[in-house]
Amino acid sequence: RDSSTTDSTMSDDAKDAQAQQTPAPSIFGAAFGATGFGAAAAAAGGFDPSKFASAAPAAKAEDGDEGEGEGDEDVEAECKAEFKPVVKLEIIEGAEATTTGEEDEDILFEAKVKSYRFTDGEWKERGLGPIKLLEHKTSKKIRVLMRRDKTLKICANFYVQQESKVAEHAASEKACVFTTMDCSDGDVAPELYNMCIKFGSAEKREAFTEAFNAAQKKMAALPADTEAEEKAEEAAAVAEEADKLADALGETKVTEEKEEE
Repeated sequence: RDSSTTDSTMSDDAKDAQAQQTPAPSIFGAAFGATGFGAAAAAAGGFDPSKFASAAPAAKAEDGDEGEGEGDEDVEAECKAEFKPVVKLEIIEGAEATTTGEEDEDILFEAKVKSYRFTDGEWKERGLGPIKLLEHKTSKKIRVLMRRDKTLKICANFYVQQESKVAEHAASEKACVFTTMDCSDGDVAPELYNMCIKFGSAEKREAFTEAFNAAQKKMAALPADTEAEEKAEEAAAVAEEADKLADALGETKVTEEKEEE
């Protein structure tokens, strides 16, 4: 009895193992079960998955190479494109084209500096370029002139005045500060500003201070400005003539009123 029970148990185990190894029949039929839905449909000329696949890897690699080539382009390369202007301007040659207003002045001092002006509660940079002490050949007046590099725009322009005291900047031995009436804003009325000039070295700053002090002595030795006196005399003469004319008109009106009476 024991042997028969053992044989029946082994046969049952074998059947279970065979059942697990044997695949279940496909609910779509034998053809679809053997080869799968995609292959059967492709064989029948229906759905083809390859038609909906993405691009080939080789093409992607080529595109990637081209992209890297574009990324390596030198963005600082000089543009060689040429454009024709709509309007052609003629180049004027002659003395008028090169006039700077400095032709009648001698250079007493010159150095490349960076200038600042105290405006709205803070130091604002005016520009970087050469600063000059210029003495007029006829009037002997001395002014300070500074132009920006490349554009040559004036960023400092004022006469050397006795009230201006050049002093070393507290935070830098290369810079100096002073107060003056700056006239570099074109038609804007000149105002009193605190200015700062920064040089490349302390030696150049000292040289500027010495040249500025020497210019102050020269300006103090100049005779009084006769032009201002002449303008004052002309204004007084015009005022006197106006008073005489007003008196004459007043006498004329009085005479007419008496005749009417």
